[in-house]
Amino acid sequence: MIKIMTTYIDASTGLINSHFIEGSQNEGVLLYWHNVNGEHIQVREYGNLRWLLINNTLQSIIDVKNPEALLFPHLQYLAKQWQTLSPPNNVLELGLGGGAIRNYLLNQYPQVNITSVEKNAEILACYSQFFAIKSDECLLCADAQQVLNTARNIDWIILDLFSHIDAPRFLFERAFYEKIYSALNNNGTLFINFLSQHSSQLKQLQQQLHNVFGCDIHPQKIKGYVNHIVVIHKQTP
Repeated sequence: MIKIMTTYIDASTGLINSHFIEGSQNEGVLLYWHNVNGEHIQVREYGNLRWLLINNTLQSIIDVKNPEALLFPHLQYLAKQWQTLSPPNNVLELGLGGGAIRNYLLNQYPQVNITSVEKNAEILACYSQFFAIKSDECLLCADAQQVLNTARNIDWIILDLFSHIDAPRFLFERAFYEKIYSALNNNGTLFINFLSQHSSQLKQLQQQLHNVFGCDIHPQKIKGYVNHIVVIHKQTP
């Protein structure tokens, strides 16, 4: 039986539904498959929807006819935060995935200089071939920590690093956030999409951010998801 396209999208919110998220590794047509060292990457498509999976976990999804649209609730929440701020000139995105954030920002802020950092070359290749809205050279195959060593005068840093096992260890280290603090300009803002599996992880993150930025941190839980969104404005003495 052929599924109707609208069953994947909630008509009232424009968001992808949870049933699709849970079974996305078996839906649609396989466009791309890569398996190396036990990590497999898929790109699948059905109708206007195209999505990226890493080890059978849905990582990103776009509407190919409207690739700048945000179909996950945590991304729509982020967009609402961005809309309250002055348009950025320089954005550093740490973690690319299928590039939904990048596509949105390029569409909403045509003047933006957005550099996206992704350490997995296969993910970069998938983005360029299947998800990108335009060709752009500001894609770096590099480690986020190394890029932060020299990054400066950034308006927004968007931290959205995926791990199918657990959050990378450096996300709980003070030195990592000190690098971010130095990379931001005096009025810069850090946005974090943090997938917290345990409350202790969230507490560790809050403590490190408080130590570096000198303010209390209040993560926003996305209902029905493990995502927590953190927004921090740099305040220099």
